[in-house]
Amino acid sequence: MLALAWPLFLVLQEGPPRQETPVPSRVLACVVQVRGHLSGIRIQQGSGVVIAPGLVATNAHVVEGAQELSVRQGQTVWTVSTVRVDRSRDLCLLTVPGLRVPPAILAPDPKDPGQNVMSVGYPGGRGPVVSKGRLRGVWYLGEGRLLQSDTITLLGSSGGGLFDEEGRLLGLTTRTLATSPQMSFSVPVAWIRELAQRTESVDGRRPEWNLGDRTADLLKMLAGDPRNWPAWETAARQWVLDHPQDENAWLALGMSLDHKARTSTQVGQDLAPMALPDAVEAYRRSLTLRDDTKTWNNLGADLDLLNRFDEAERAFAAALALDPSYALAWLNLGCTRFNAGRYELAAAALKKGLTLRPDEADAWARLAHCQRRLGQGDAAAATLRIALRHRPLAAELWLDVGLLLVELGRMDEAKDIHVKLVPMNPELAARLQASLLRSQTLRSSRGGRKRQR
Repeated sequence: MLALAWPLFLVLQEGPPRQETPVPSRVLACVVQVRGHLSGIRIQQGSGVVIAPGLVATNAHVVEGAQELSVRQGQTVWTVSTVRVDRSRDLCLLTVPGLRVPPAILAPDPKDPGQNVMSVGYPGGRGPVVSKGRLRGVWYLGEGRLLQSDTITLLGSSGGGLFDEEGRLLGLTTRTLATSPQMSFSVPVAWIRELAQRTESVDGRRPEWNLGDRTADLLKMLAGDPRNWPAWETAARQWVLDHPQDENAWLALGMSLDHKARTSTQVGQDLAPMALPDAVEAYRRSLTLRDDTKTWNNLGADLDLLNRFDEAERAFAAALALDPSYALAWLNLGCTRFNAGRYELAAAALKKGLTLRPDEADAWARLAHCQRRLGQGDAAAATLRIALRHRPLAAELWLDVGLLLVELGRMDEAKDIHVKLVPMNPELAARLQASLLRSQTLRSSRGGRKRQR
């Protein structure tokens, strides 16, 4: 099967019971409201933290598209003079002349979850509002670490501060999972330090995440990093316990069990028979709560691995009923039909998927295998050459083309493939050479028998 579409969702690392501590006065003093005007009379507002005299850190999305930016605390208003943005990290620094607010003390980067934290911001324009909780996760994201806490952050809290028990700034609250206001993510203070050392915006850098991404897309990025994998299953199971009616929690569990099954196979363990059926049930629970294209696709992929091909087809069909342009579901449907021996139907599904995603070399190769099984050898050879346009250094594909050409009796073309394959992969080249020799021997033998008659 092709790779799953949506590896995502990491949550909740447990620690000892949290003990209440008073909020240091300097925490409340350094958090401000950030406000700007959009078109017409609309106001856009969020939160920010003073990190140096006259300098406020907030999220880029708090000020995106706004004009006449100001910083407020109580009845006092200061005008923002310059803005320094790093959209790739959803981070922004505001220069505010005359701002005389005690800056936050920056904390060292946390290494592990478990410590008590508090978030402070201006939800709904009110504030500062404090929510206490625990640091539940420290996740790798690109070159940095993203912080996850269970403090409650609501609309307007973005750009506010995440502080440790001593009142030191750990990061800026940035994203909250829509289905759970107690699952919030903060950009780390290390990123703030880096932007503060720059003299201009850095919009052109390679993005850590995209400003327009949904929280699910952010979680997909986190789950795509192997450094985050060890915590997946424990985190997802805790999420299901905390929020059993949250479809994303069940999807998280399904994805974590998927990963467990697939990686166990890679390292020689045999956990797939246990993990995959549990993943299927987790996906089904998620789908009872929300009809979702990607969840249907992932369910189908697991059912295929369990050789439950009819059920897998129905799952991919459900995904395509929701989104007929979902290329991966077409390609996966083609793979399931191929695995079930339905080669003509498989070829039709693969062709549909390839019209939507024509750069999938593996799908072109699978289509070629279908054509070969259907007796369409010349078409299969042409299709494999299309796959090679997208993966010209894939020695296995060159071998497939060469072996097929030998089978078709196109010996000169097969020999040309052998010449290309020798410097690329001598072992595979030797296999093709052996096939060429066997074919030549067989042809010679047949020719000799004809002459004896």
